Amino acid sequence: MKREDFTKFIEDHVLSIFTGSEIIGFDESNSRDAIVALGVNGTMLVKFNRLDNYRIIIKRVQPFKSFEINLVKTIIEEMSDLYSSNLGPEYIKDMEAYLIEKAICIALSNSASKTLHDILRLLEAWGQRTYEGNHIGFGFVISNKRAGKQTNPNLNISKLLKTDFSALLGDGINTVLEISLDGYLINYLTAPKQFDQELLVPYNYIRIASLCTGNKIGVSLMRNGDILLFKDKTLLFARRNGNWVCFSHEEIISKLADRSGDYTQEVRKAIYLSALDTSFARTGGCIVHLNKEDYYNVLKHIDICDCLNSTCYDYKLQETMTHSFFADFTEPQELPTFEEFIKEEKMTKTANLIQLIGGRKFSDLDRKLRLELMSIDGATVIDADGNILAVGAIIKIEAGSTGGGRLAAAKTLSKYGMSIKISNDGRMEGFRMDKNKLRVRPLFVLG
Repeated sequence: MKREDFTKFIEDHVLSIFTGSEIIGFDESNSRDAIVALGVNGTMLVKFNRLDNYRIIIKRVQPFKSFEINLVKTIIEEMSDLYSSNLGPEYIKDMEAYLIEKAICIALSNSASKTLHDILRLLEAWGQRTYEGNHIGFGFVISNKRAGKQTNPNLNISKLLKTDFSALLGDGINTVLEISLDGYLINYLTAPKQFDQELLVPYNYIRIASLCTGNKIGVSLMRNGDILLFKDKTLLFARRNGNWVCFSHEEIISKLADRSGDYTQEVRKAIYLSALDTSFARTGGCIVHLNKEDYYNVLKHIDICDCLNSTCYDYKLQETMTHSFFADFTEPQELPTFEEFIKEEKMTKTANLIQLIGGRKFSDLDRKLRLELMSIDGATVIDADGNILAVGAIIKIEAGSTGGGRLAAAKTLSKYGMSIKISNDGRMEGFRMDKNKLRVRPLFVLG
């Protein structure tokens, strides 16, 4: 395969799997070098043939891990088999996207890869249609068992999913169909009512993911057409906006925690999980976890009406006496206390948020409530100890900020801690201020 053709293949089909990745150059190579390998600073080195005298250097913000290296190796092996076939170049081009999906299935489970791939093909077709005017959700768990030799052929998943009545079975959130390794219906499963809120899975799919133990693979079709793949109770891949995306949860959480103490790691994991939930809810959001020393510095970007505690309120009173709420007060002793202030008619949102949060730290809130709070238009601001300072706050952006409102807010807030911006299309971006270079630097990009 020519160098320019292989480079184009990587650009079109591999970079999209690893959100935020890019080709940054080429490295000399010889026959002793692996086709796919980890490079310096967490980069990935890739070539098509062992005899090639170059390797493409791929980089992203978070380092690549061994699972991702093996996935790309499988992709290139499948690509090599395709090129050694007798298919013409026009057919090879059409097969490239199919090949990527097949490689993902093999990476998840070699023994169940054909069944998994068949299900994905059928679900992609369902994602383009409706049943009685509604888009449909599906859920499957591929077990580690095979069907018996005398199994009725009508039970094959390829026949079941071509019927209309299948739209009423297994919604992918509360119920799933159990499928054998070789693709036959085994059982109908109801997800457990009790579940672990710490699983690295979008909130609505935790119960289904909890069924994916051992070698079992979970598949869910969302009503918006996205497809999720689970293994070991974790979301590993998702097909979003037409592209497959690989999720590296632990690496991102580790990068967010950044050698901090145990409690900070707990808070930042909660923040990441809630950002993941917001991403798949497609509501958009923005959140920051402040450095201890920047508690008061960030308040210049937050309106006094968005403050959720008296400490922030008192500080904002000292900062400005020109707010419209205080136009009728001429003497400092006449200024309302925080308790009096939140009784103002225009403070309905703040008063109700205070009631719902009930003085609890962010990581102590129910995960569903955290999702709903983050989905409120504006930014969620959390101090170093995990206390919530503001929810749905409209951030005062500094002059010269670029990008959309959420992106500008996230970059502004990153000067005071670790911030995450979640777009309405599900894309997540993390930021932190580089204290040495005095500029905002990306921490991760996902989705």
